[in-house]
Amino acid sequence: MKKLILSAAFLGLGVFGFAQQSKSISGDHTQKKAERLQKMKQELNLTDAQVLQLKTLHEKKAVERKADFDAKKVDRMQKMKENEAEMQKILTPDQFKKYQEIKAKKMADRKAKFQDRKKVDGAVVK
Repeated sequence: MKKLILSAAFLGLGVFGFAQQSKSISGDHTQKKAERLQKMKQELNLTDAQVLQLKTLHEKKAVERKADFDAKKVDRMQKMKENEAEMQKILTPDQFKKYQEIKAKKMADRKAKFQDRKKVDGAVVK
């Protein structure tokens, strides 16, 4: 009896969870940033000069975050190459070739799923 009640409860929660509308991840970020700055201005009673300084600070930090992300990407790529070299030492040539084919197929599948998800979200796909 408990299992039946729990199953019904989870089913009900699942239905409500799927009924929620998903917001587009790629919404207008500049508008959201402007709204947040405006809210800060009102809450903290900021001057226009302070708002401009905050906007400049946020843009500077965004550039720094992007640079950090790019640097980490280079590091990840280097680690992937090192891993590939070690895999090649361990596997036979036939095994390594099959490993690369499987890896390429998985990557293509992930890319296709990502493209499909972008289409569903309504974002522009390049």
